[in-house]
Amino acid sequence: MIAMIQRLIDEEAALRIPAHCLTPRANLYELGLTSFDAIRLLVAIEWAFRVEFPRELLNRQTVTSIEAITTALRAVRPSTALAKELRAAA
Repeated sequence: MIAMIQRLIDEEAALRIPAHCLTPRANLYELGLTSFDAIRLLVAIEWAFRVEFPRELLNRQTVTSIEAITTALRAVRPSTALAKELRAAA
């Protein structure tokens, strides 16, 4: 999961250093992440991990760091899997 997030950061954000050099808690905004980059990154994460972030996770804090992104993904993945199972059962 971390390697995929790092790859997406490198592709969608113009940070001053490569994502693989970042600590999990490094502040992406302090390293050059813009609001536009953050939106592109969120969309790329949703697509890559086949999830949809709920409205309450569509904010600056969700993409502040790699750790914040992984926390958000872990929070949304179980509900996404459950929703898919319910649709398949219907």
